[in-house]
Amino acid sequence: MGSVYDLDRLIRILRENLNLQLQGYRYHAGRVSWGEINGIADLPLSVEDYVEPGLYRLKEGYRFRHSSVSPKVFLLPSEQVFLYESEDYARVKAPDTSEMRQTALFGIKPCDRRAIEVLDNIIGSKNPVYASRRKSIAAIIVEECLEPNNNCFCGAVGSGPSIEGGFDVAYARLDEKRVFFKYGSELGRDILVKLDLKPAGEREVNEYREKIESTRELTSRAFSRVMREVQENLLSKARDKDLWLKVSEDCVGCGNCNFVCPTCFCLEFEYSINEQNMGVKTAQWTGCLLYTYGQVAGGHFRPELYTRYRHFVLHKFVFYPKQIGLIGCVGCGRCITWCPMGIDLRGSVNSVAQGGVNAGK
Repeated sequence: MGSVYDLDRLIRILRENLNLQLQGYRYHAGRVSWGEINGIADLPLSVEDYVEPGLYRLKEGYRFRHSSVSPKVFLLPSEQVFLYESEDYARVKAPDTSEMRQTALFGIKPCDRRAIEVLDNIIGSKNPVYASRRKSIAAIIVEECLEPNNNCFCGAVGSGPSIEGGFDVAYARLDEKRVFFKYGSELGRDILVKLDLKPAGEREVNEYREKIESTRELTSRAFSRVMREVQENLLSKARDKDLWLKVSEDCVGCGNCNFVCPTCFCLEFEYSINEQNMGVKTAQWTGCLLYTYGQVAGGHFRPELYTRYRHFVLHKFVFYPKQIGLIGCVGCGRCITWCPMGIDLRGSVNSVAQGGVNAGK
């Protein structure tokens, strides 16, 4: 058991004792982005995210959940150079991905950690940039959520609000000052030994458990049925055109949901010529909601917007589980928050699962 100031000591142990660079949610100039963390001043400790469908605001508080970015921006950057070619199209070199500095992900959320697990299973070693960056992660520090925002539904998909594995140290803020720590690995145990914290008392342990269970209950109400039934109903109604047209009627195909989603991984390649007259093969993020995503040399395999929205929903809840055994949605709610039309994925899924009830938002 410790205080918020022990987070600064934790940062110093990771940076100075273990010689790791820290990457995580960084508060700077009134906004939370992703970047390198050098000390406690970089953490979003005194802000809270207020969200509604289509709305994101920061205000004073201490319950920061997330921003538009996630660990995906570190593991799978929005632009990646894959190959350089000479004028005669001979492969000159691939980018050197062997020198990535050992890194600790700091303050990521349980849903973020599940998203990394999903990407590990989908991408793995197939993408050299992802593989190199994933290999560089030497420690994972998780902040558990003791109070959800309005768009969170991690409990419904089993990705939070607590974490039981796949991390080294986890912490939860019981209030503005008190912080509950736990370890999930031998490395994490050694780190907490160095912190020399006092053991949590029974009262503090019970308070932590009660807040976790309260948050789990609140975030589990997203769907009217258990996930297995939701998935079965989604698949059985995949061919109901009128239903999907109704559900997607507010979608404008902007792709915001794809770009903020921590598990969307689609890339498109672009060739260009640099100043040295070398060909450069670059991969950039794309998304299945964008019109151009379905364009191929022979035509367009999803010209109608409802088919693209349907694919987005089915991919997360039906195709991912069939492919890797994990739901592709981690319940972070980013797609709801950054949808300019305020489309609520929870409503869309429930609408299809119930055959048209509560469609759209």
